[in-house]
Amino acid sequence: MTALHLCLFKKALRQMVQDAIEALLKQKIGLDAESIGSRTIAHAVEQRRLTCGLPDRAAYLLHLQTSPQELENLIETVVVPETWFFRDREPFVYLSQFVTQWRSAHPASVFRVLSAPCSTGEEPYSIAITLLKAGLTPAQFHIDAVDVSKRALLKATQGIYRQISFRGGGLPEQSRYFQSVANGQEIRPFVRDTVSFRSENLLNPGFLSQEAYHTIFCRNLLIYLDRDSRIQLVQRLDYALAPSGLLFVGSPEMPQVNADHFTPIRHPFAFGYHKQNRVVDRPLPPIAHPPQTISVPVPASAPISEPTELATAQQLANRGHLIEAIAVCQSHLRAHPTDAQAHVLLGEIHQGLNQSEQAEQAFQKAIYLNPSAYEAMTHLALLKEQKGDRAGATLLKQRIQRLLNTQR
Repeated sequence: MTALHLCLFKKALRQMVQDAIEALLKQKIGLDAESIGSRTIAHAVEQRRLTCGLPDRAAYLLHLQTSPQELENLIETVVVPETWFFRDREPFVYLSQFVTQWRSAHPASVFRVLSAPCSTGEEPYSIAITLLKAGLTPAQFHIDAVDVSKRALLKATQGIYRQISFRGGGLPEQSRYFQSVANGQEIRPFVRDTVSFRSENLLNPGFLSQEAYHTIFCRNLLIYLDRDSRIQLVQRLDYALAPSGLLFVGSPEMPQVNADHFTPIRHPFAFGYHKQNRVVDRPLPPIAHPPQTISVPVPASAPISEPTELATAQQLANRGHLIEAIAVCQSHLRAHPTDAQAHVLLGEIHQGLNQSEQAEQAFQKAIYLNPSAYEAMTHLALLKEQKGDRAGATLLKQRIQRLLNTQR
């Protein structure tokens, strides 16, 4: 075998290993590799390979195929939580209005909510605070919060948060719901006790088979799933949602919800649906991917591509290293000044540092480069509202609504 043939063989083998690992992640959690990028997955694999002390990625794949614990460890590394309290505030505003009306019609019932995935707990606790502020007592509602990441759930159950979790202007009456501790802000027990956390893979056949919720938050998950998993998970959410209940999704996920079964909420930036007043009587469809086992020979160790600067900046931001994330993001933009998504990320990081002027400039650049950049429009509209520029915010909301209408 010539040196060229050997090089081509090793390259093909590395791709086979990468494809096999991505297939395992798709089988386990429905992950669409393109949603986060193969390089990001490869970087996570390399981290785990080094931790396991294995000589190369092919050896790591063989270990991954026989160790459920290691597959769980890899999922923990790939799934990076990105959340904060009252993210995109309007769903919580609408929830407050909805539950007030619901309570009048059902005075003796318990209002049940699902937050899935719940990540590190900011969303379910935001829901709890919303319901308490709407006048419900802790005995009048219950929240189930599930996530595949046990690491995220551990932080959620501890309920202690740093300032980055309160980005976007902070929380009114924060001292009522949190108490200061040495390493941050701790959720008070009367809020914590309204939420039940548990580890759950949303694609497991038994998930949602017996539940009935009045509101479901399933935001920014569908965009990471392959097409079949998206379709079947939406069917399961439909099955688990009570007639006339609420389903909140992420803004780019609106087109994934069956318009024949749901009616869009008429509230700017709520990004949700009312379930039509009907009971789902069909059998609950299973979500299952056929098992895939790919055997490959064990080659010599090969170099692995590092994640892009933009992916690195996102990882730094997710971990709270915002100053470092800005530096990496700006470095990326010097080489790629027309990358609209990079400007969106830079704006979000500036928001996390409460640097509203710099954030606004970044979002404006993103919209200039990509007139359909709904994320940038959403952030910019909220910034304008906070500054008191209601006219500017209204124009952006109308633009977003037109964009969403064209995507349906």
